[in-house]
Amino acid sequence: MDCHPNTKSLNSQYMVLFPIGHGAFGSVQLAYHRLTGIPVAIKVIENLEEDLRFIVSEMMALERLHHPNIIRLFQVLVTPEQIYFITEFAPGGDLFQRVTEEGRLQEEEGQKIFGQILSAIKYCHDLDIVHRDLKPENILFDEEGNVKLADLGLATSCRPGTLLHQQCVTKSFNAPEQVLGLGYDGKKTDVWSLGVLLYLVTTGNHPFQGDTMEEIEWKIITGTYDIPAHVSGQLENLIHQMLTVAPERKPSIEDLQQDPWVMKWKENIPSETLLDPKVLDTLSDLGFNMNDVLESLQKNRYDELMGTYLIIREQARKWLPFEICCNTSVKSVDFGAVPPVSLVYPSVSGLPPKWRSSEPTFGLLHTQPSHQPLPVVLVAPGQKVARSASMPVHYPQKQSPTWSCATLSRGETSLSVCSSISEEETPPSSGNDSDMENALNPQNIGCFQRLCKRIRACFSRLCCFSGDRKTQVQPMFNNKVAPVKETG
Repeated sequence: MDCHPNTKSLNSQYMVLFPIGHGAFGSVQLAYHRLTGIPVAIKVIENLEEDLRFIVSEMMALERLHHPNIIRLFQVLVTPEQIYFITEFAPGGDLFQRVTEEGRLQEEEGQKIFGQILSAIKYCHDLDIVHRDLKPENILFDEEGNVKLADLGLATSCRPGTLLHQQCVTKSFNAPEQVLGLGYDGKKTDVWSLGVLLYLVTTGNHPFQGDTMEEIEWKIITGTYDIPAHVSGQLENLIHQMLTVAPERKPSIEDLQQDPWVMKWKENIPSETLLDPKVLDTLSDLGFNMNDVLESLQKNRYDELMGTYLIIREQARKWLPFEICCNTSVKSVDFGAVPPVSLVYPSVSGLPPKWRSSEPTFGLLHTQPSHQPLPVVLVAPGQKVARSASMPVHYPQKQSPTWSCATLSRGETSLSVCSSISEEETPPSSGNDSDMENALNPQNIGCFQRLCKRIRACFSRLCCFSGDRKTQVQPMFNNKVAPVKETG
């Protein structure tokens, strides 16, 4: 596979912590971008010739999909043994976990979630991309509780009027025509899977149940299922529409969005054509060659340059302040002895806390002191009768003579976690407790004081910003740091 011939070691760019789930054709791991300290998800796929078609299909789909409710691809890294998809990390768990731990969704909550899912699927279908693996385990949530559609391992492009024949792995979410082994319209089968998903999350049970797979398949083919008494009439009618056996009678995503039960969700799709000058300034301060960065973005290489740009920009869109103070030489952050990171539903410990403009508090990302100067990364702290479904109804060498600070603008709100989250934590790597003592020896105290003074200068500059964002833009990117007058 030579679509992205980048064989640079993964560990030189990311610090991989531990697995957090499984997706189609690969496992998913939590990692940190070494230069910025931003968490990402890495899908690891074996580079096997028999799976190459699916891998390329997923990569092409992820490269085209730029929607706020779809997991964002940052970088593709290829080695002879594995292929790595570095994507946005969704710390809020998945929909299957939520229903399993908290019970079925109330209809008001289900309306919001389902509306965002429909928005993401409509965006895919408008680009003639079908997901083909829609299930609660593939519906993730960001730190704000917004939907993030994930795992496009079975996604494919399909022109209108073309029938597909590839059988998908989650049989209980397959449409009748898929169970029968017939050619199928991918968009219509996505609608069926959405019907099964909506039924499951609003009732807490699967619509098609049985003691054997044969019994379950018979119920799918005949469209036999029960509607619990607590389901409202509007929700019942919507489920019946989606779980219609005849493909030609199934509604489209546009039809579903007009249903009175569905919450109308405003689609705010960010532009991918305009470059963010603040992110480019930050990359320049980090030592990247701007010509190389612009070339990578123009050619959509999804390499280290483009990946770093996208990661920083996505962090800015989540309204999280981001600060990097660069040393005279650009080096990756050495995390040293890293404390174990525990994955706690619905959030991940160690992630930057939510920030409000009225509370400008900041903290240092955990780093282990060492003898070499490092960049400092700052981040902001009952049943009804059975119904038939047929019923109507990289880093260049650039040096800077002084420390500089660059802050990204805050933008709009933001792989990923799959159905089963491992509780395993990576133990702390063995560190040398004498590192701090060596740093504080009398012979090194001068260097240490200078470092602290620079950090205080950065903090002072940050804390002096007013609440008006418009007046902050120019000072944020001034490479000169004013001296701090110490009192007392």
